[in-house]
Amino acid sequence: MNYIIHSSALIGLSYLIYRFFLSKETFYHLNRWVLLSLIILSFTLPFITVPEHLSFKSASFDEVVTTPPHSVAPNYETLEEEHVITKKAAHLSASESTTNKAAFNTSLDWQSIVLYIYILGILVFGIHFIIQLGVLLYRMIKYPTVEVDDYKIIETDKKHAPYSFWNRIFMNPSQYNPDTYLQILKHEQVHIKGKHSLDMLLVELLVMLQWFNPFAWLYRKAIDNNLEYLTDNNMLNIGEDREVYQMNLLKVSTPNMPTGLATSYNQSFLKKRILMMNSKKSTTKSGWKYLIIIPLLAITVFSFNPIQPKETIISDTKPEIDLNIQNQIQTKIQIQTKNDFTKGVWDAEVGGGKLCIMFRSAEPLKRSFWSTTRCYEPSFFANFPKGDKQKLVITREAGTLTFIGEFENGLGDGRYIFVPDMTFNKALKQYGLQADESDMVHCFFTDFDTTYLTYLKKEKLNISQDDFEDIIHKSLPLDKLKMYRKELEKLGYQSYTMEEISKLNLFNVDIPYINFINKVAGNMTSLKQITKAKIHNLSPEFINSYQKKGINSLSLSEYMKLSIHRVTPEFIDSFKEAGYSQISVREAQNLKIHNVTPKYIQKYKNAGYKNITLKEAQNLKIHNVTPELIDSYKKLGYPNITLQEAKKLKIHNVTPELIKAYKKSGQPNISLQEVVKLKIHNVTPAQAKVASNYSKSKNKDKDKKSSSTNSMGYGSSDQQDPNDFMKGFIALGYKNISIDDMISLKIHNVTPEFIKRYHDAGYTDIPLEDVVALKIHNVTPEFINSFKKAGYKNISIDDAKALKIHNISPELASEYEKIGYKNIPLDELKSLKIHNVTPEYIQEFKKTEFGNLPLDEIVSFKIHNVTPEFVQSFRDIGFSNISADQAKGLKIHNVTPEFVQSLKEKDKNISLEQATRIKIYF
Repeated sequence: MNYIIHSSALIGLSYLIYRFFLSKETFYHLNRWVLLSLIILSFTLPFITVPEHLSFKSASFDEVVTTPPHSVAPNYETLEEEHVITKKAAHLSASESTTNKAAFNTSLDWQSIVLYIYILGILVFGIHFIIQLGVLLYRMIKYPTVEVDDYKIIETDKKHAPYSFWNRIFMNPSQYNPDTYLQILKHEQVHIKGKHSLDMLLVELLVMLQWFNPFAWLYRKAIDNNLEYLTDNNMLNIGEDREVYQMNLLKVSTPNMPTGLATSYNQSFLKKRILMMNSKKSTTKSGWKYLIIIPLLAITVFSFNPIQPKETIISDTKPEIDLNIQNQIQTKIQIQTKNDFTKGVWDAEVGGGKLCIMFRSAEPLKRSFWSTTRCYEPSFFANFPKGDKQKLVITREAGTLTFIGEFENGLGDGRYIFVPDMTFNKALKQYGLQADESDMVHCFFTDFDTTYLTYLKKEKLNISQDDFEDIIHKSLPLDKLKMYRKELEKLGYQSYTMEEISKLNLFNVDIPYINFINKVAGNMTSLKQITKAKIHNLSPEFINSYQKKGINSLSLSEYMKLSIHRVTPEFIDSFKEAGYSQISVREAQNLKIHNVTPKYIQKYKNAGYKNITLKEAQNLKIHNVTPELIDSYKKLGYPNITLQEAKKLKIHNVTPELIKAYKKSGQPNISLQEVVKLKIHNVTPAQAKVASNYSKSKNKDKDKKSSSTNSMGYGSSDQQDPNDFMKGFIALGYKNISIDDMISLKIHNVTPEFIKRYHDAGYTDIPLEDVVALKIHNVTPEFINSFKKAGYKNISIDDAKALKIHNISPELASEYEKIGYKNIPLDELKSLKIHNVTPEYIQEFKKTEFGNLPLDEIVSFKIHNVTPEFVQSFRDIGFSNISADQAKGLKIHNVTPEFVQSLKEKDKNISLEQATRIKIYF
């Protein structure tokens, strides 16, 4: 259940990232892979375990704990029962981890009900998924099929929007004219070639598994929408006329949608699709929006993922189990109680005045293997007969435990069998407690008997089933329960749980220690927090060591963190002695976590970095940047390399060997920044060599050419060379391509084939920076040719870029031609578009006395917002013959009819020129 909730939350976060950061970007291909990758990550990230020192939460009982055989501390006699669970046992199935309480209670708890509802939902949506596939299969069988190249057309006779699935296109050809029909086929071919059906299958599976998650449904819509944006963009890139294509979208618009598995030509968000087609293309400046995904997902991993298990040794003096999450303790106990503790093997040893016996499964290779240790007084085995294969029978109210084996000189092993006493089991039931055979074993270990029950009744302690299990599994003896209740009352603790008392006993938390922690905290601390402090070995000696150094203002939580990471005052002093006198306790803690020592920092100082900060040292350690690595960069010709540069090189895996390869490729003076750029954009040394040294071909015989030479100037055998990317540009005349050019070409996916299309259109010798600009703004040869067909024969590359940037089409020029403006120069056409002087605006303008003005004057009127209404307002106060220049002057100088009217009250014959001068000077 936790996994389902975790993955659902990640899907929600993924959708929000896409919705608020990426949905308006025009990198549709990238968005597609981001959306698909986030689905996969949402289902896989919850499985990752995080090392304790990286996690934002405290470690839980996922640790595997072992106890040295010589441990004799009486207060740890049940520690192993709770924690010595092997990694196999820790991963038992959900059925094996049900509680004893559930075994006696046939009614379903709320978690089971929720799980059943969830599974039912999956079944319902799974059936719906199968029905969708069935509908598609039925239509494939029923309707005639036309095979065209690598796809098939299913010609239906129903009225519905065209759609495709896998390599089949479903449509009714009678609904559309031939031009629209062909464009629909092109559109659906893009879906098929892009294998968009895989996206839809994946997102349908997502919805089926997370049918309850509203973000899953929104995610499906986001993927569906992006596929349409991607397809629309591809259609325009292959030369489809934008306005014709958009008009065809409107023609096929219909509310009858296909199945969810299909990619459809028609979508309800048609207006948004058209807006996206007309929007300005995103630039590389938007790249930070994609990079933000990494830290956001990393935060979720470090905050919510399970902490990596580690093995901890418990001694009788220094308990070092990291415990923070109480529910996980109970879960592991429940896993144990499902095992059969009534029989198994035992190993015993006497030491330190105690007899410690380990009880464990007789079949350790099985996945249900278990192990627990209990410690008793040596007299527990006082009557064990000498010799091999002897028998010792010990009876208590809970049952009889029979040891079979050998025990001599304080050591022994063998097998055991426990037979529960059903009379005592009935006594438990009368008290309202349920216990199976394994629980009865734990009652025996804890000496939980009728005397215990009598005390509980006398004190009116109506313990719950959970309380009962806490007592027997954490082995809380009756005398300890009495002692804790008495002493805690004296200390003012009125409200506490049986679980809290059980843990006080389990971790040997005595009353003096409780008083000590309360004194450190300055108030009455919760028993849970006190137990946590004990677990982390927070001792008076440790705190006194800080107070002796004058550090006495720390909180209990801060002391615990220092204790967990073993940050001693001596460790902090070692940095002060190294020159870092202002080091804080928090800084020291972080340095300890990352194993940064003064000796480590001294290595950098010896390498010449005298002013290295603690933060820099920590970051270098995190990224494994060593002084030796930095020295290897210096030997390559970078003597002034900074620590920041070294870290960046390491992060991007720029090795000294890679730099050597770039230098040998013809870039001897390459900078570290350039190397990083090349590595980020995957420009290999081999490609760089081809770019910088292609003219120095090993084949000096220029007359000797391969018979397989193609139209681009290099042989077909070269086509298999990974360096073709650069060779293709060189074959087109671009010699000695710079590093920045290489990177720019890679970033914007500019290929030699892209440039060749311009050569074919008559544009040769285009600078590479202009080629990149053409790619960025999606200026295609087809776009340029459309203007040539409209009469603009000498259009330049710069003109084409400007037209594209301002979204000017030949159709717009024809609109002006319809109202009498033929052969408008391109510069003037751009000016009209920039200032939003539309044909409609001009037509309205022609209705005024200024209708015969040239276009540049009309643009000027538009710029200064001179409207017919503005001119009419002056006519209304008696100025009938206003010239165009006068109208502009009045507007420019903010001369209003009200202002002129106020002047006329003083001088009836005042002119507009006079009013303007008065406005200017006064």
